[in-house]
Formats: sequence, structure tokens, C-alpha cells
Amino acid sequence: MSDQQSTNSQNPESLYRKAMSSEAKNDDRQALSYYKEARNQIRSMDGKGTIENIDQLRYNICLNMCKICGRQSNLILANALIEEALEMANKIQQQDKITQCLDILGEIKRLRGDYNGALLDHNKSVEIKLKLNETKGSDVSISYVNIGNVYCDQGKYDDAVRKYKESLGIQSSVLPKNDPQIAKTYHSMGLVYSHQGKYNEAIRMYEESLKIKLSAPGDKDSSIAETYNNMGIVYCEQGKYNDAVRMFKESLKIKSSILGSNHLSMAKTYNNIGNIYQVQRKYDKAVEVYEKVLDIQSSKLGENHPDIAETYHNLGNALLNIGKSYDAEYIYQKSLAIQLSNYGDNHPSIADTYNNIGKVFLYQGRYDDAISMYEKSLRIQSLAYGDNHPRIIKTCNNMGNVYRNQGKYDDAIVLYKRAVTISFNAHQPNHPDLETIYDNIAICYEKQNRHDDAAEMRQKSADIRRSSQQINAINLTFPNVINQSQGMNNTLFPFKETMKL
Repeated sequence: MSDQQSTNSQNPESLYRKAMSSEAKNDDRQALSYYKEARNQIRSMDGKGTIENIDQLRYNICLNMCKICGRQSNLILANALIEEALEMANKIQQQDKITQCLDILGEIKRLRGDYNGALLDHNKSVEIKLKLNETKGSDVSISYVNIGNVYCDQGKYDDAVRKYKESLGIQSSVLPKNDPQIAKTYHSMGLVYSHQGKYNEAIRMYEESLKIKLSAPGDKDSSIAETYNNMGIVYCEQGKYNDAVRMFKESLKIKSSILGSNHLSMAKTYNNIGNIYQVQRKYDKAVEVYEKVLDIQSSKLGENHPDIAETYHNLGNALLNIGKSYDAEYIYQKSLAIQLSNYGDNHPSIADTYNNIGKVFLYQGRYDDAISMYEKSLRIQSLAYGDNHPRIIKTCNNMGNVYRNQGKYDDAIVLYKRAVTISFNAHQPNHPDLETIYDNIAICYEKQNRHDDAAEMRQKSADIRRSSQQINAINLTFPNVINQSQGMNNTLFPFKETMKL
């Protein structure tokens, strides 16, 4: 008798037990096959079967299938399965199962870029949990973290921090101090602080998270790799490239032993490697890597997901750096269309894309169009971050470049000096960004015949060049590792956390 005939001759309960056994052996492929057959048999009964608690069994099957699909990054099928599980949970009127489905459904929607739908599901879950518990418990704190994650993806960082702190307050009162859930909350807070430019606070949160995770018994898991990865991102933001590479290597070492080369998380890692190639000025290799990322993402996420917009953004950067400005413009416009459809008009990621379209126009000599793009970018950045955030540095510098090319040297110098002031407040005095800005100011002074002032700027630039950690001097090799990581925009690294279902 063939395996298929054997499977068909068994009842749903037997198939469910076999699926559970396969899943326990980490054989997701076989488990999914058993679950699928059990689900098909139950659905074909159309309510006429004699199996006791059949709706409960169908709930369990759909829930477990959803989790497997989540691990495989098949979010579309996972969404359909958890909705079916939710239907069963409502049918049997078990509130804890309803909230479990809402939590997972909200997370899937977040990962698919449906932020309003995600917030709706997570808030429904909180409402039910608060009715079930006289006092706020750890299950409510999980929902607050989930809501914070959505706010973070939306760029609403103050709201995200508020939710994470609310969650941490509950967790610290009801959970052991080394509970994994507390580690997750610290990790999420680190991510938000990184987006806000509060880099020291971000590193402190990630270190707290790592301390808990590394104290747990057993093998290292992928969540440790994510924390190492995000610490590397912060160090990149600070210009501490040696520390960043060390963190990325730790992350790669762990993840390469856990995930396959076609997993969605691997696409994020390939993105990181592409970003490093860009810093090393190996732009052709970067283009090759980003195209591989797009292949993986498109097969898993569809064509309109925010992560695809981010990869287009990175690909556009690489194309522009090798002089293919019209190809870059086309790719940036694709990125912008996805971002506008997902985020609306004022998300920080859109500011980054306007910034880079401005660079294309500058390259093409379309100066007025470039200024228009930079003004849009600055408006969004000031709205999202305030007037002195590190992300504004590059926009001021780029707009200064346009004015310099137009011969408007005083206007250019004003913008360059604003970038210097912000960088001094946000970074260390020898941050690599300042090297370029000082050189740009020197060029303006030379054009104005202010040669002593120009020489002073050149000296400052040279001092930074000598003292900076030079990424090109680092041998970035990752032996026996499958590349993985997350995307950056331009020379800054706004990587996103990956959340497991």
C-alpha cells in the first residue's frame, strides 16, 4: 500500500496524532501533509461526522498548520489558516483560543504590511484578555508588545516605546527576571531607540536582551542572532564598523545553522551583505545580491510588500553608484509607489526614497527637481523625528550639493553647517559622515576664494580620515555561512526586526 493510500485510509484523529509526532521530529513537510489530509477529511464531512469535539480538532489542525506556514514564511496561506482557526474558536466559544488566533492574525497582518488590520486584531485581543483577567497578566503584556511592533513599523516610535514600557512594567511584576518574554521586550525597545537615533540606549536594551537569552539552557536560537544583527546595525549607524562586522558575524554563525537558503529571513541577510558590498564600493556584487533578495521576497510576500520597497531602494542605490541613473530612477519610483500605498504620505521611509530620487536628479543635472525632492524629504523627516535627528544629516548634505552645483555657495554652506551641528550632537566628533561634509564646505570656500577657511576644512576632513575605522580595510569574510540580514537605506541602516510566528 502506498503512503498516500495509507494516509487516506486513516481517520482525522489518527492523522492529527501522526502530524504532531512528525512536527516533534522537526519534519514540517510530513506534518503538513498529515494535517492537510486530516483537515480535508473533516471539511468533506460537512458537519455529518461522528467525531467528538470535531470543531476543536479542526481548530488545532488549522492552528498548527498556520504555525508551520509561518515558519516557512508562507504568510498568505498562514493568514487563511488562522482565519479558519478563528472561525472554529468562535464556534466553540473558547475565549483564550480566540485571543490566540487574534494575536497570530495581527502578527501576520503586520508582516504583510496591513498595519490598520493588525492594530484592530491586537486591540480586540487586549479587550478580551482584560475581561478574562481581573488583573493585567503576562498575556496582556504580549499584546502590548505586538501593538508596539505595529507602531514601530508605522514609524510611530513614541507610541511604540510607550507600549513596550507598559508591557515591561507588567512583565517585571509577574514573570521571573530571566523570562524570555522580557528579553523580547528589551529587544523591541532597542529597535525603536535605534530608529530614534538613541544609539547608546539601543545598545543597552540589546545587551539586556542578550543577557537573558544567553543564560537560557540549550542551543542558541535565531532570536539571539537577530539581537546580534540589530546591535551590528546600531554600530553601523555610529560608524563603528569593526564592532558592526563582529556582530554580523555572530548573527550569521547562528542563523546559518538553523535556516535554509530560501527562507524569508535569509533574504534580509542577503540584503545586509549587499549593503556591506555598497560600503566597500563593490556595487556590481551588491546589485547581484539585491536581485536575489527580490526573487525570494516576491515569491513569499507578493509584489506590494514594504520589504520589497526597501530592497528596491537599496538596488536603486547600487545602480546609481555605478552610474545607471535612469535605471535607478525607475527602481526608486517602484519603491515609492509601494511605500505610498502601504504607509500614506508621511512615513520616514518615504523621506529616504525622496532623498535618493533627489540624488538621481542631481546626477542628471535636474537641480530644481532635486531641490523639490529634498524639501519633501526634510518635511517628512522633521515631522517624524524633529529638526535635529541624524537622518536629517544626509538630506542637508545632499541639498547643499545641489546649491553648490548651482553656484549658490552661501546657501550650500548653511545646509552643510546644519548637517555638521546635527552630527556633532548625535555622533562622535570623528564620524565618517563629517569627512564628506567638511570636504564639501571646503569646495564652497575655495570657490569663494576663502582659501584659509577651505584649508581648515580640509584638515578636519583629513583628521577624520586618519582616525576613522575604515570599512575598506576590514576583510569581510563569512566562512561556512549562508548570508543573511536586513535592509539598509543609503549609508544608514534602518533594519527591521523579524518576528517568528
